[in-house]
Amino acid sequence: MSNADDEASGPWKSEYLALHDPVTSLPNRLLMTEFLAGALSSPQDARRVLAVFCLDLDNFSHFNALFGPAAGELIVAETARRIRRCVRDHDLVARVDAETFVVVATGVGDAKAVDGLARRLQSALNAPVGLPSGAAAYPQANMGIALAPLDGEDAEGLVRCAELALEQAKADGPGSCSYFADDMNDEMSGRRTLESDLRRAIVSDEFVLLFQPRCDARTLKLLGVEALIRWDHPQLGMLAPDAFVPLAEKSGLVIPIGEWVLRKACDTISRLPELNVSVNVSVVQFRNDALVDTVDSVLKATRVAPQRLELEITESVLIENAEKALEVLAGLKKLGVRLSMDDFGTGYSSLGYLRTFPFDALKIDRRFVGDLDASKDALAIVQAILGLGRALGLQVVAEGVETESQLAILRADTCDEVQGFYLGRPMTEEALLAFIADRRLAS
Repeated sequence: MSNADDEASGPWKSEYLALHDPVTSLPNRLLMTEFLAGALSSPQDARRVLAVFCLDLDNFSHFNALFGPAAGELIVAETARRIRRCVRDHDLVARVDAETFVVVATGVGDAKAVDGLARRLQSALNAPVGLPSGAAAYPQANMGIALAPLDGEDAEGLVRCAELALEQAKADGPGSCSYFADDMNDEMSGRRTLESDLRRAIVSDEFVLLFQPRCDARTLKLLGVEALIRWDHPQLGMLAPDAFVPLAEKSGLVIPIGEWVLRKACDTISRLPELNVSVNVSVVQFRNDALVDTVDSVLKATRVAPQRLELEITESVLIENAEKALEVLAGLKKLGVRLSMDDFGTGYSSLGYLRTFPFDALKIDRRFVGDLDASKDALAIVQAILGLGRALGLQVVAEGVETESQLAILRADTCDEVQGFYLGRPMTEEALLAFIADRRLAS
């Protein structure tokens, strides 16, 4: 079925608008469902399949907020054009949501042909989109695929299968593709339940903040702590961040959760004037235009001096839009807080970022520190990072220190700070107070 580029006029206009998307002139969900139902009811060649592709621009809302609605519409229109160039005239392309498209490919030869179309679609949709301002948007398209008659024989059920496969692709990460599988219903149901629990946890105050010591590498004097969140789930018990933070990021819940961590960390440290605190900032938090104002508000409310707060930022938050990232980091530096690049050594452009962005410190990733005892390569990497830190005037923190020999190596190479189980495990505020008291007695 071809997709008209021009809206109908005259007496047919109202009917046309009821069945088409006004931005792209593509069929909407209603017309797509009618077309799919008709295709499924038609006699099918047993050697061929009907494929439903559900495509989603993972970062569309970010582009819309960053470049404005006009640029957002341009990205949508260009996405529609790219999809139509990939399919045949008798296939249907529909826009069913702000950033979601559906392709109904009829009479596809076999699984190899479906794979080929999926690759063409992803290649087309992941290419940069030029904007009138001269900037470029870099879409990341996720894709879910369902096949008839294998996955379903009615229109609504088949589209639902494709949407479940899309949810799995989103969970796998930006730019992923997933085929529907029977166990996805249970898995997605569990994910939705966890998201609902997460919303309840924010209201019910189910989160716990732990603090891991950061010490001077030479003297082992306690200098500060890193704030680490846990979720005390009523049924599942104490959950580590990797069990819920990715879901919180995808749902946007990481913004209120991140603000809670920041407030709790600063409130705790306000009662411990001799210590500093470091707090992780996620990619989604960093995209939020209110981040600088939120940090400023928390510092004022808790009366914590800005220089006592360090925000840990991974390289990934800088990759999306370097100009915007520099603006946000400059705003944070203007407040007086310290900035640290977390997981240094695991990215692709770290040196360039250190020269461009106003960081005060960098943290050596625990994977390199953990291999110090056994790997010459890890030792060489750690020594190179320490040398780079000295050359750029940056403080270097090694995380994941678990043995005395690792500490000895880091001391010998003049690392500034160390953090890890050997120095102290993550602990509650009460345990931290006892930890501090014990160290005072021992000194």
